[in-house]
Amino acid sequence: MSAPELTPEKLQTPFSSQIYDQDGELVTTLFKEQNRLKVDIGNVPDQMIEAVTSIEDRRFYQHNGVDIYRIFGALMANIESGWGSEGGSTVTQQVVKRTILSPEKTLTRKIKEAYLAIKLEQKYSKDEILQMYLNNIYFGNGAYGLATASTTYFGTKDLSGLNVSQMALLAGLPNAPSYYDPFQHPDRATDRRDQVLQAMVETGAISENQAKKAESIPVKKLVQEQKKVINNKDRPYQAFVDRVYHELVNERKIVSDQQFYQGGLKIYTTLDTDAQKEVYDLLTSDKINYPDKAFEAGISLIDTKTGAIQAIGGGRDFLSIGDTNYGAEEKNPPGSTFKPIIDYGPAIEHLNWSTSHSIVDEPYSYSDGTPINEWDGEYWGSMTIRRALAWSRNIPALKTFQVVGKEKAAGFAEQLGIELEEPIPEAAAIGGLSTGVTPLQMAGAYAAFGNEGVYHTPYAVKKIVFQNGKEKKPEHEPVQAMHDYTAYMITNMLKTAITSGTGTGANIPSIPVAGKTGSTNIPEPLRQEYHIGDGLLDSWFTGYTTQYTAAVWTGYPKLKDGDDVHYIRYDGSEDIAKEIFQVLMENLSDSETPDFKRPDSVGESGGTLYVRGAQPTISGSVDDEQQEDDHTDQKEFEPPVQQEEENEQEPNREEQEQKKPRNQNQHKEPKDQQVEEQKKQQNEEQQDQNEQKNQDPEENKTDQTDEDSQEQDKDSQEQDNQESNPDEGEDQDNGSDGNTEDQDNSEKGNKDGDNGENSGGEEKDKEDNQSRPDDTG
Repeated sequence: MSAPELTPEKLQTPFSSQIYDQDGELVTTLFKEQNRLKVDIGNVPDQMIEAVTSIEDRRFYQHNGVDIYRIFGALMANIESGWGSEGGSTVTQQVVKRTILSPEKTLTRKIKEAYLAIKLEQKYSKDEILQMYLNNIYFGNGAYGLATASTTYFGTKDLSGLNVSQMALLAGLPNAPSYYDPFQHPDRATDRRDQVLQAMVETGAISENQAKKAESIPVKKLVQEQKKVINNKDRPYQAFVDRVYHELVNERKIVSDQQFYQGGLKIYTTLDTDAQKEVYDLLTSDKINYPDKAFEAGISLIDTKTGAIQAIGGGRDFLSIGDTNYGAEEKNPPGSTFKPIIDYGPAIEHLNWSTSHSIVDEPYSYSDGTPINEWDGEYWGSMTIRRALAWSRNIPALKTFQVVGKEKAAGFAEQLGIELEEPIPEAAAIGGLSTGVTPLQMAGAYAAFGNEGVYHTPYAVKKIVFQNGKEKKPEHEPVQAMHDYTAYMITNMLKTAITSGTGTGANIPSIPVAGKTGSTNIPEPLRQEYHIGDGLLDSWFTGYTTQYTAAVWTGYPKLKDGDDVHYIRYDGSEDIAKEIFQVLMENLSDSETPDFKRPDSVGESGGTLYVRGAQPTISGSVDDEQQEDDHTDQKEFEPPVQQEEENEQEPNREEQEQKKPRNQNQHKEPKDQQVEEQKKQQNEEQQDQNEQKNQDPEENKTDQTDEDSQEQDKDSQEQDNQESNPDEGEDQDNGSDGNTEDQDNSEKGNKDGDNGENSGGEEKDKEDNQSRPDDTG
């Protein structure tokens, strides 16, 4: 067995992991020599040395590099005092592990480590070995070495000025620097510091009274305000590196915190450096007119087909690992971006609804009787689910959620990587989630719609190469989260949302793109408490092409920050998420980006998309206002009673004919030739459908208008069919995404603006219940 040579050069420089992009090019190295402050052992206070040896290696001055008693003693100490109270390796062994050998846990490496530790003790003095340790060890927040750590946490490199409490805090950090980070986790840091102080009492380094005095000082008062300095060259990549850290250390647990920084790893990632620079530039430059410095944004960009993370925007001031990552880690309520995931996706998947399935927007309540509001305070009457989604209507979304059922809806979301809290609130139908979601989760979920229903958990790491040359490739297993017909039909409806619905501000005319807006409003009690006018807490946009999927969140970290109250105002700030998406996707996308391909499982009749083998709903009208006017005797949408275990029923509603249509004046003249062509198409489709009569009758019943009512209103139905065609027209042979429904109602939409789903400022929910944002867009 051969062992590496102990050279001064190696012993003075710690191992550092390296991050590579998707093309195998080196992006950054975690350790930077120019950022390290070295210290001479003669300038280290005795109590600092005692703090380190008490917690890391109590017999440091007695053993010859390997301490047999220490190994068994550490085992007992961890059992009696808790994990981390004492480690098994000596300080000498840690110097070898961090500078000469890789930290992988194999018997061969442990033998080499022990052998080299003994050799090191023979070649160098105890003080020299301790100096190597104190200058090489990682203390978190980019601080390698004791003097660097003192400067990072306390603002001074003069160790003689530190008190016992500060020394104990530093001595405890190397065990798990990110976990015990005093900036991010002061409570954990306090517990670890107190462990070190008790260890110092046990070794006689300090008295009980000194320990109690040191323990009485809050960690928050020990450390300075966090200040981070990072190489400007590396800064654009830091949010992505943070995601790599979380994936390897916290989620997959492939390497430890210590290995990540000092394991000498070569980490090959999915990073697209050009995309990452573009994301960083959008967050930090004046390309976007941000309202103030406190306004934040988070971005996740992934490959639609593979789930590979291309870029992460952690925030406008993101600097390094451990910062709040608004693009990948921070959760916020998704608002109406959740509707395809929790409402309409499950309805198509489980109930075979067509895109023309009719539903009524009318006064309505949750199952407990609490009214649900629309964002504009108006009710648009009967409409297709395509239009309900495109214009982000809340009441149709809730009705759809109730028909599908909570369990099926939640199961659909879980297949897309989003696990809902229990019990599942009905407000989830409009994105009212108390735990929220990250942009990375939303990007992953939406990508499945653009990938024929196949879901990939977003990932950043392709492979890891350890120091010994061994490789590990994390597994990335795809999941068929839904049928391809569900994915395509949702995509087709989301194309309408972005071409003529609430998402027009994110549209890219030259590229086939689908997407959805979302927002959450400020609860009425908070508006009253802080004297807030109309505004939002969160504004989202999530969308995709066949190439990329991006999710953008915008908002403020805190509503109340000192004397300031921060919220999104209707001054253009509400549209920033759409603007970021539009600029990012237009700059990155190939001009020849292909359109989404319709699978054989999807049929088309007069513009209506339906599941082959299921009866299409072709009674849903494009001009829903005209349908409301002409068909007051048509049977309205009535969701069935919920499953027995849910004990929920949809409340009774007023008869549709008692409601006033929203815009009765917007009529169109019939076009006889078009009517005849559509009737011909429908007859052909009906022949196909008659061959499918063995399907579940309940599904047919759910997805079609009452046939008796259709017979009674045959003439009017022909007019509905004529006008429903443009509404469902994305798949016409001419390839147009134009939507006559939305064109005919453009005046109505335009008066609300692109952010129309959020503009109903006077109809805010009166309940102090953030999990039920009734006015959510």
